[in-house]
This record gives sequence, structure tokens and C-alpha cells, in this order.
Amino acid sequence: MLKHWFGSLVNRAVALVVVAMVLAALVVATAGVLLSRSELEQQARNKVETIADLIATELDDKLARRLEALNHVAVDFTMSEDAYRSRARVLLRQQRALQYLFDGIYLIGADGEVLAEHPEDYQQRGLNVSDREYFQVASSQLTPVISNPYISNYKDKPAVMVAAPVFDHSGRFIGMLGGAILLEQGRFMEKVTELRIGRTGYLFLATRDGTLIAHGEDRRVMVPVARDNPAIRNAMAGFQGTVHSRDFDGSDTIVSFRQLAQVPWFVAGVWPAREAYAPITRLADAFVWILAAVIVLVVPVALWVFRRLMAPLKTLGQQISDRYLGRRTQPVEVTGGHEIRQVAMIFNTVSDTLKQEQQRAETILGVMQEGVLMVDTSGRIRYANGAAHEFLGTDDGVESANFFDRVQIEIDGEIWGHNRFLASEDLDNRYGTLRNQQREEFDIDLTLLHIRQGMENERMVFVLRDDSERRRQQQRLSWEATHDSLTHLLNRRGFRDAMDKLLAEAGTHEAPSVLMLIDLDHFKPVNDGGGHLLGDDLLRRLAALFREAVRQSDIVARLGGDEFGILLPACGLERARQLAEAIRQSVEAVRLEHEGRHYGVTTSIGLTAISPNDSDAREVIARADEACYLAKSQGRNRVVVSAAADTD
Repeated sequence: MLKHWFGSLVNRAVALVVVAMVLAALVVATAGVLLSRSELEQQARNKVETIADLIATELDDKLARRLEALNHVAVDFTMSEDAYRSRARVLLRQQRALQYLFDGIYLIGADGEVLAEHPEDYQQRGLNVSDREYFQVASSQLTPVISNPYISNYKDKPAVMVAAPVFDHSGRFIGMLGGAILLEQGRFMEKVTELRIGRTGYLFLATRDGTLIAHGEDRRVMVPVARDNPAIRNAMAGFQGTVHSRDFDGSDTIVSFRQLAQVPWFVAGVWPAREAYAPITRLADAFVWILAAVIVLVVPVALWVFRRLMAPLKTLGQQISDRYLGRRTQPVEVTGGHEIRQVAMIFNTVSDTLKQEQQRAETILGVMQEGVLMVDTSGRIRYANGAAHEFLGTDDGVESANFFDRVQIEIDGEIWGHNRFLASEDLDNRYGTLRNQQREEFDIDLTLLHIRQGMENERMVFVLRDDSERRRQQQRLSWEATHDSLTHLLNRRGFRDAMDKLLAEAGTHEAPSVLMLIDLDHFKPVNDGGGHLLGDDLLRRLAALFREAVRQSDIVARLGGDEFGILLPACGLERARQLAEAIRQSVEAVRLEHEGRHYGVTTSIGLTAISPNDSDAREVIARADEACYLAKSQGRNRVVVSAAADTD
């Protein structure tokens, strides 16, 4: 329906006006939106950067104060190890300030045993934490540390440990003072989890090795961050700044990253772009409604105006149709705009020219060697040049006859009828065979063109070329490529093709196929003493001898020079040996006379069976060639069999 509506020039013109209005409005609106968006984006970036920077600074300050306070208390604990272990609980109860700063504080011995804790209901006293990363670092480096997040022994809650080493008066490590910060509760992470950027923005805190410490959106803790997010990967590598990124649900966000100075952590402030740019969205919605109202008012007016302007064109179309169908003999005449009158004038000129060109085309088609026919959708011949009559088997009177009743066309082994040609696409250089009612057969090169396909007055144009000579030439070239010109036997290429086929069939017959290689002994003296013509005559006689000695299904080839090969399909090795012996004796008996001298040759013959285990033709030929060589080394004029590849 939409396609039909756009078929009208009036509707197209109206659509063009509407499109022009929309484009102009979009250009103006886009420019305004881009300017406003740029300003809003800068404000949003500043806001996210400020909040992320504020939280990062505050966390750094909190960690620094806790580390400093813990280290200060640890220095005051300088005493003997025995006193340290015996007074641990008393010392810990006195640390009111540390109890406020940490969710739990611990005194740990040099061996990793928890000596005292606060609150005592955590029930960590007596546990050994020597395998904890924070203990190993503090005891080995003897410096205060802030640990990576870990799962604590207290109800498996995630925590961070701030630890400072304790020394005796001689500077020997006697234990450690630790303050635990629980990540799911307490005041330390309160702003990270509770603070909002706008209405839907949030903060999260993570380590550079990819562990989430706090998340203001879904309160996740101790889970891996989204490493598939490029922005987060950059932050893990130390990046600090503000970028556009994608949230876990795929929505566009503005994200600002700030690295902490005290620990290898980073704070990320995330603000969804849909909220940051909400004012622009509301402005765009209002613009769309205003534009829609303007279009509703403009379209009816434009339709009325363009229909008035295009009315003469409809009259012109009717006159052209009448002229084409023969109902009008006079040139078309129409009033209207200058452009419409110009179209009418051009049509009259083209009509006169086409009549002349049609007469000229019919003259050219009449002398072409290719047969050209035009048929309608029912198969009725509407035009046929002189060359087409030869293919049809008649001299004249073919117009109005049915083309498909007079000929049968076969392409790629299938008979193509009327419906097949009608439903096909255009064809170019399709080779086939044409048979007419006179039982004449032509090898053809066919081209088919559809004119006005799918319409009521559709036509099919057939161009038929006699392809017989080309095919004969192709067959000759194919034969020459696979045969020896002197003996008319297969050459090495044709022999290898036949052998590949036997290899593929190996194991399918009861008796194995056999390869026989024949190498002529003492052939050089024949060429040297009698000349090459005598040598060629001997090769032709031996080729005829080989063909007569084998079965019709066997394959004989000249592989080059004085070397021949015979393939014996499903022959069996014993029968092949008997045949080879007969050939050897027959060749030995051949004698040619030249200028009073007699010439002859003998044969060294190698045999091998073709096995299913043979990987390719080269492997089989190598075995037969080795047997042939062995025959020569044993005195020539003999048959040697080489064992086939082992079978499983």
C-alpha cells in the first residue's frame, strides 16, 4: 500500500515538502541540542568528578587517620614479649579511640595467635591468623599495612585489616595490633553506599586487582568487577579521569574514576546519561509534538496544490497510452507547465525515431547468424529472424506458432519447458541441446532475456547460437591433453587420473587391481642404429601389442620415452603375473628390419597390487618402479612382483 501511495508524483512531492520541513527542523533542533548537551555534559562531568574526588579524598583521610592512630598505639606497646602476651586484654580495653575508629581491634602474637580482641563477642581469641596476607606482610616488612579485602573469621563477613607491628625494647617483632573494618556495615563505607548522584547515580569502590569493596547500587561486596568493561579495566591499570561508559544493563553512563593514595583502590562515580541529559530529552519531546502539529496542517494544503499542478500530466499519460495502443495516430498535445509540454514534445520525437530504429533493428536481426526469437507468456512466437528458422526446422510461417511445441531444449541433462523458462531469471551463455520437429539436433549456446517480467505484456527473447564447432574443438583439446600423440595411448596425466580413480575404489572388489610398469630394454640402440623414425615405429607397434594383450577395461598408457604403464582393474596379482609374462614374450618376439639389420627390444616389468592402505598414486608407482629396477638389475627381460602395502 505504501509503495502504491508513493507511485504518485503528487504524493512524492508532498512527501518531499514534509521531509524538507523535518530536515530543516532537525538541523535547527540538532544544533540546539548539541550546544545544550555539551553544556549539560560538562556540568554532569563536573558534578561526578567532584563527588568521586570528595569520596576518594575522604576515604584516603579516613585510612590515613586510622593507620596513623593504630601505628601510634603500637609504638606505645613497646615492652617485653611476656608482658605483651600477659597484658594483651588489659591493653586492648584501654584503647577507646581505636574502638571508635574500627569495627574490631586485635592484639596478635608473633606466631599469629589472636591474644585479645574487642568486642570480645567476636570470639576470635585463640585463632591463628599467620596465613593471612596482612599478617605475613606486616611481620615480614615490619611496617604498618592496609590489607586487601578478605573474608574474616567473624561470621564470614568481608573486611579490611589495618595492621601495625609491635616491637620489644630491643626492636624485635613480638606481635601486631590490627584494626578490622567491616565492609557491609559501620561508618567507614557509609557515604560510598548511601550517597546518590542525582536520583539514580551511585558510587562504588574497588581494588585494582578487580575486587568490589562497596557498591551503592546493589550493595555487592567481595565480588569481581566487570572486567569486560574497558573503562573499569583502565581504572584497574591506574587510570584517573571521567569517561563515557556502559552500565551492567547496557545503558550509557558518565563515570569518573579517582585513585586512592593510601591503598591500591579506586572510587568510581556513575551517573546514567538518561538522567544527566533529561532536560534535553524533555525539550526534544516537546519539539516532536510541535513538528507533528505543523505537518498535520501543511500536508492537506500541499496535496491540493500539487494535484492542481500535476493534472495536465495525467492527460499527457492518457494520450501517450492511446498512441502506444494505436488508438491515437496524431502526436500528443497537452497544456500545462513548460516542463510537461517539453515532455510531450520529446515523446513525439522519440516515437518517430523509434519507428525508424525498429525498422533498422529488424534488418540487422534478419542477417544475424544467431537465431533470435521473441515469444509471449503463452509460448506464441511473436518474432523470429532468418537464422531462427533453421533451428526451428522450417523456412517461414512460424509467427503465432508455439515455440515450445516445435522444439525441445535440454540444459544440464534436464528438459526445460515453457513454465521453467517463464519462471527463471535471465540466462546468459547456458549450453544445451535443441531438437526440433524434423528430428534435427543442435548443440546450442542459449541466452534468455525477460522483457517487462511480471507484467501483462511480458515477452521472452531467446538468442540461439550453434555451439557444435566449439564443443568439437573442446573435445579435441581434452583428448590431446590426456593422450600421447605418437602412440595414441593415455599420457602420464590421463594415467594418473585413472589411477586416482582405482585408488578410491581399492578394497571394493574381490580381487585387487594391479599396476604394471614396463620399461623397454636396449631401446637406445634401436634409435641410434635405425634412427628415430624406426624407434617411433617400434613404439607404435608395441603400443598396439599392449592394447591387444589386455582386456577392454584395462588402461594402457605411455608414461614417457620407452616407459609404459598398464592398469588392470580387479585383475588379481597372479593373473597379472601371467599377463605380464605373456607380454614379455610377445615383445621379445618383435623384430624390425632396417637396411639389412634386425632390431628388437626386451622388457623389464614391475608389478604391484593396489591396496586400500596406499595413501596416493606416487606410493604405488614407487613400488612398481622399484620392481622394474630390480628386474633390470637381475639381467633384464623378466617380470618382478613388489608386495603391496600391508593390510589390516
